[in-house]
Amino acid sequence: MPNQIFNALGHRMDYLIARQGVIAGNIANADTPNYLAKDLTFSPNPENTFAMRVTNARHLGGTPNAGAVGKLTEDSRFIQHNGNSVRQDLEALKQNQTSLDYRLMTQLYTAQMQLQRTAIGRQQ
Repeated sequence: MPNQIFNALGHRMDYLIARQGVIAGNIANADTPNYLAKDLTFSPNPENTFAMRVTNARHLGGTPNAGAVGKLTEDSRFIQHNGNSVRQDLEALKQNQTSLDYRLMTQLYTAQMQLQRTAIGRQQ
């Protein structure tokens, strides 16, 4: 059970790190013509996300689900005159929320570690 909790927390943290990168890419491309804002939606079950399919016997199988944390989507709702759909205000809000979520995950991870140490009789 504790291993499942650590795996779930780690998966969520991986997602938040990846989403932060996507948001940073949007902000960096805010003035790029025809750039569509991107976002990463969380996939709560890492086993059901991305799996490489072998289409030829000589292809490498790879590691299924390696690094899969969510689905990347493009947002074309707010296209400006230059074809760009990045809204700085929304990106700032997403960046702030992602940062807060990551802080919460690190606090939960730390609390779980402390609980494990207490359970085995070792406190630090």
